[in-house]
Amino acid sequence: MPSAPDVSLPAGFIQELAAATSRRRVLAATAAWMPQIIEAERSSVSLPTDGLHLQIYAISDTLMPQGTLLPINGSLAGQAFSSQRTVICDDLTMSSASEAARLVSYGLRSAIACPMVIGGRSLGTINLGNSTPGFFTPDHKQELRAIVDLIASFMGAHERAESEFERRSTDHLTGSLSRSAILDHLDNEFATDEKPSLLYVDVDRFKSINDTHGHAHGDELLRVLSQRIQGVLREQDRLGRLGGDEFLIVAAADGDGAVAHQLADEIDRVCGMPVTYRSVCVQPQISIGVASVPDHVGSATELLNDADEAMYAAKRSSFSVAIADEGLRAQAATIATIDRDLDVGLRTGEITHHFQPVRDITTREIMGVEALVRWTHPRVGPVPPPLLVQRLERTGRTDAFTEWTLRTVAEHWTQVRAQVPWFADKAVSVNMSPRQLAWPRYADVHLAIAEEFGLRTQDIIVEVVESAEIEVGDAAEQTLQRLVAEGVVVALDDFGTGHNALGYFTRFTIGAIKFDRSLVAQASTSTQARTILAGLAGICHELGVVSLGEGIETEAHARICQQLGITHGQGWHFGYPEPLERLIATALADGPPERLGMLGYLSEYTNRSSR
Repeated sequence: MPSAPDVSLPAGFIQELAAATSRRRVLAATAAWMPQIIEAERSSVSLPTDGLHLQIYAISDTLMPQGTLLPINGSLAGQAFSSQRTVICDDLTMSSASEAARLVSYGLRSAIACPMVIGGRSLGTINLGNSTPGFFTPDHKQELRAIVDLIASFMGAHERAESEFERRSTDHLTGSLSRSAILDHLDNEFATDEKPSLLYVDVDRFKSINDTHGHAHGDELLRVLSQRIQGVLREQDRLGRLGGDEFLIVAAADGDGAVAHQLADEIDRVCGMPVTYRSVCVQPQISIGVASVPDHVGSATELLNDADEAMYAAKRSSFSVAIADEGLRAQAATIATIDRDLDVGLRTGEITHHFQPVRDITTREIMGVEALVRWTHPRVGPVPPPLLVQRLERTGRTDAFTEWTLRTVAEHWTQVRAQVPWFADKAVSVNMSPRQLAWPRYADVHLAIAEEFGLRTQDIIVEVVESAEIEVGDAAEQTLQRLVAEGVVVALDDFGTGHNALGYFTRFTIGAIKFDRSLVAQASTSTQARTILAGLAGICHELGVVSLGEGIETEAHARICQQLGITHGQGWHFGYPEPLERLIATALADGPPERLGMLGYLSEYTNRSSR
């Protein structure tokens, strides 16, 4: 430990300096004790921030508000910092220094700024103020110099230790802190009186970028984004890579979140600019969750969980940034309950499927059904399917859920056919996300389960959401190409809401498209919507693809779809999603088709797509 100067120092101050575990704690102790040691009324510590300014970093009472920027050229503190000499101002009312007028407004008349110098380098300044003109004497200057030298020696020791720690704890790809280092830093910051805020950053569609352009492009994107984020942070903030495409920013001394909110907007701006690597230009998109410390947050782990949940809330929204609040915490508690009970729900049958009929638009005969996942949690109540799928993905259960879906639907469809013989030529469709289809075993599992239950490959249709992104050549596209080659029918769901439009037809064989309910609803009042639907239905006819209108809720919807050439329909007007038993009852009530052997939904798929 550095030795104490000859001046008399309070034992508590020496103990705090010796016990300090970081430069930040040294500075906080210094600002708190200096008025007692020098008999000044107020004190602050300033550190360099960008080469042009000093920033007030720690205060006792209000010499200058924390975070205030002082120009190195033109301020008392800046003069002391650059000259490495103690500067005294006997009368602030007569000074032209940039901070003089503000100090006078606080009732101060005299000030002294002393640089912290070690190894010939200025680390910052310690600043004192008093309401009496001419208060600070050469004795004050000498005494302060001795104390500041002691403080600088502590600062230097911690700086060396922290530099070595950062060298050993640096993420090899981005140069930011590693996962363990940033989490350790968070724990240290949270232990201080002035709590930090967190920003949890995730790169959207990163896997797709890796799959499409290669890992070298993905690595370069992470490096560039890390540099951009680091460029907008303050000196006291820290950036770490949690792993993959996730980053954590610890914004120091920002318990109310004001700094973090500003940083989030700036990070969103700089990270949204294009990144070019080896002639390939990528337009990054990020999601940011911001969390600060309300009174009831008791640990760094809780703060991290808040930021994590806020980040995923941003992903679910149309905005890049989401702020943790009471509503989000209540949602997080609900999500924790869902996560805990997912396995029980799958095992006990709480999570099940309802089946919605697909009918011929003209005859109204049931031509097939769509299996829709449903879960009514005993305490939470109905869990929205998108939330259920998201939680399965977040908890690493996606592949197991995919296999459970295929097996459960195959088993149920076998039961339906056993009781409704005229359903032998009809198919059941299942919704699969690109994430599910990217599972390397998907095609093998799909085909094996169909064979196990005595079903043909065409009997389970795969519906892919058109608005979901399937990049050219990625794992999901390869799965779809394999399925089509084996005779599995692929349908494009929610058509008209995404970015890919008819481009999918050139990449793998589509058996049907399902026009999104928004287009069907607009067709009642919009000539443009009707023209678009009629044109798309004509394209489907020419390509030998089944056309289906979703969201048919009235007879008017059904008549418009029929007039526009759409062949099939689905919606509340044609039947609600029903449990298995009620689907069977509905099918039996409808009875067999008037003309036995009439082609079902499945047969139309396979016959048309084979042309």
